[in-house]
Amino acid sequence: MPRKPTIRTKLYPYHVVARSHNKKWFNLPIYVMWEIYNEILKDLCREEGAKVIAFVLMNNHFHLMLWTPRENIDKVMYWLMKRSTHEVQKRTGDINSIYGGRYKSSLLTKVQYQYNCYKYILRNPVVAGLSSLVQDYPFSTFHYIYFNKTLSFEIFDESLPNLFGTTYALESWLNKGYTDKEARSIKAGLSKNEFEYAKCDSSRKFIIPSMNTYSRDAMHPEKYPGT
Repeated sequence: MPRKPTIRTKLYPYHVVARSHNKKWFNLPIYVMWEIYNEILKDLCREEGAKVIAFVLMNNHFHLMLWTPRENIDKVMYWLMKRSTHEVQKRTGDINSIYGGRYKSSLLTKVQYQYNCYKYILRNPVVAGLSSLVQDYPFSTFHYIYFNKTLSFEIFDESLPNLFGTTYALESWLNKGYTDKEARSIKAGLSKNEFEYAKCDSSRKFIIPSMNTYSRDAMHPEKYPGT
């Protein structure tokens, strides 16, 4: 199957995922990998204008949500994967790429897509049993935001409209799990070049996860830019 063409845009953010070779754990401790990615993301924000919305590192893959004002998603990801591979090779003596293939990206063209992608990737450690609460997982940008810790790069938190009003309301929503059907719908959407929820087999209607916020406008994303 031919590779899908890269969508280059500055209008909407992307979700990006890349996995290790054969899905094995990275050959360095996860806290060392976190430090490596932090330094590279700092450089890419400065050099390529990337704006990081969320980053979650797992033992054998990472999730990244970012904006590319210079319309250069392919260049940003090329350098992220090349430099991280080089750093691991330098520290371990390995000669192969640390990744099992090319990164996968999905363009998030609506506010609801962006929020549910944000929640989905931040909940990865909770779903995997690595943390009981989203904010407690240490290898996630939300952990740094929640506990007011310093990162090597700046989080672009202006990308999503404020539907929640308070950090408590946002944290409560993030820690409320999806149903299996909702999770499968989001996962299916993230496998596409342009995100789109999965459809119910019987009704053929889109399976749309509930935003479940305290804002009366939360279910009306047409009120916000980027929808």
